[in-house]
Amino acid sequence: MIAWSNNKLKFTSGIGSLCTAGLLADISRQTLPAWIAVAIAMLPLCIFIFIRPDEMRRSIVLPFQIFASLWYLVLALTLSVMFFRRGTMTPGWQVFFVGLIIGSIPCVIVLRNLVDPPKDQ
Repeated sequence: MIAWSNNKLKFTSGIGSLCTAGLLADISRQTLPAWIAVAIAMLPLCIFIFIRPDEMRRSIVLPFQIFASLWYLVLALTLSVMFFRRGTMTPGWQVFFVGLIIGSIPCVIVLRNLVDPPKDQ
C-alpha cells in the first residue's frame, strides 16, 4: 500500500496515465475512440487518488491499489511491446516511455511493499 500525498500521486500517476492514453491512441492509429483510451489509461490514476489509505480501511485500499498497479504495469508493458513491434516510430516517441516510467513508480512501490512489507506495519 502506498500512502503518498495527493500531489505526488497526481503527478506520477497523472503523467503515466497521459502517456499511456497517448501511446494507446498512437498504436490504434486513432481508430479507438478517445474516451475509451482515456478511460483505460485513467483507471489506475482514479484508484490511487480516490481510494486513500487515510480515508478507508487497509482491507479495502490494498486490493484496489494492487489491482491498479497490475493494471498499469501490464498495460504499459503490452503497449510498449506493441509499439516496438509495429516498427514505425512517432516523432518524440521517447516522451511516451519516460512518462510510462514515471507512472510506474507508485505501482512498483505498491507491489514491492506487498512482497516485502515495511518494518513499521
